[in-house]
Amino acid sequence: MISLLPLESSLLFKYTGPLTFRGVLLHRFLRKITVKTVPVFVLIALLVVYARPEGLFFVGGLVLILMGEAFRLWAAGHLSKNREVTTTGPYAYVKNPLYIGTFLIMVGFCLLARQWVVLVMGLAAFFVYYAPFKKKREADRLREIFGAVWEEYDRSVPDYVPRLSPYEKKGEHQWTWTRVLLNSEHETALSTLAGIAILSLRLFY
Repeated sequence: MISLLPLESSLLFKYTGPLTFRGVLLHRFLRKITVKTVPVFVLIALLVVYARPEGLFFVGGLVLILMGEAFRLWAAGHLSKNREVTTTGPYAYVKNPLYIGTFLIMVGFCLLARQWVVLVMGLAAFFVYYAPFKKKREADRLREIFGAVWEEYDRSVPDYVPRLSPYEKKGEHQWTWTRVLLNSEHETALSTLAGIAILSLRLFY
């Protein structure tokens, strides 16, 4: 059973049925449908419906998408949420590598689909809402959990333009696939590949 939640909730739907394998998958999917993500789904739908992939635009967009997802996988394999201030991998050079990866993927899909209106809307949403909102929320949360350790890292490592040398107090742990799974980045990667496959079909139909 699926229930519609009140408007004051950030989630729109709640699964209340049995926790079978199918039920768990549906529960996880519904948790991604929030007041904030609905506009993203609408933009994705517009991108698919009005896509006009062609030649060099398709190749250029594909390169950006793969670069963005590779960057996200690199970051997710180092990220230990709420356990430490992650300072290894890309986090030794830039504070928000996942956002950079997301930005590249977004621009790549718009280029691949040759949808400039959606690109402008996406850029506006990213710079006006997504990045500032996420930065404030994440910074406040990490400051509360880690205090001075986060403050020093925050002062030393830029938000989006990577520094040339690694953070002086960077950690030692290595990239692991386990962290990728814990951060659900495999789901993002599969969704990205599915998007590429769907838009690839528009080359022929």
